[in-house]
Amino acid sequence: MITYGDLRIHPLPEGRFTVGADKRFVPHEEGDPFPKGTLFISVTPFLVETPTGLLLLDTGLGEYAHGRDVTFLIENIRRAGFEREDVTHVLLSHLHFDHSGGAVVATGHTDQPTFPNAAYVVQKGELTAPYDGVSLEARHRVAHTLDAAGQLVTVEGDGFVTDEIEHVRTGGHTPHHQIFRLHTTGRIAVFGGDVAPEPGQLRRRFRAKYDFDPDRAQDERSRIVAEAAEGGHLLLLYHSPREPAAFVDETPGGGVHVEPVAA
Repeated sequence: MITYGDLRIHPLPEGRFTVGADKRFVPHEEGDPFPKGTLFISVTPFLVETPTGLLLLDTGLGEYAHGRDVTFLIENIRRAGFEREDVTHVLLSHLHFDHSGGAVVATGHTDQPTFPNAAYVVQKGELTAPYDGVSLEARHRVAHTLDAAGQLVTVEGDGFVTDEIEHVRTGGHTPHHQIFRLHTTGRIAVFGGDVAPEPGQLRRRFRAKYDFDPDRAQDERSRIVAEAAEGGHLLLLYHSPREPAAFVDETPGGGVHVEPVAA
């Protein structure tokens, strides 16, 4: 658990996964062989206690993790001392399946929102943005289920959900990707979704082929880093393989120093 201002931040690590051309996320245990042609990807949603609510930042893989289902996320929340009914807001950076898979749960032949008392906050444009493959299927499932339950809250552009929760549309990774800025006692914790997902990406400029608009993604990443360095913001890193959070400083030579924060 990380205490930051009056926030209590619980990383909910789902572990490391190998991901091949089929885009299956297969859990990988330390010491297991590394399959050829695959990448390592780590996944960590965040549960955040605020003075007025309990927030979940992205929802992990759910049943889109090979051999698992949303029970893995629910048990992580219980280990943090809460039940899924306690969550008041689910803040979704975008609707790719590795970020939204745990948003709904299969009950018999139908799906239900995993968090029955939560408002699910999504950029409206993400509901019609160009998705494909498994993410297209997951988006339809999630959006349909949440809308039918009356729990889908769409936002557009930048603004505030509550005095504590600010949403900022970045685009880049997807056309309407958003980040969240959590305001606490004069400080800000920033959840960067897939625009600022892990420490290595904060240290360098690059164009990623998996981004919808790589140049915009990099511009937004640079802006997040610069603002974090100037304001002392805590960055919450969804795909970090080790430490889930970090502070950053810009070095005299124009580089970026990342100071990890362990839970």
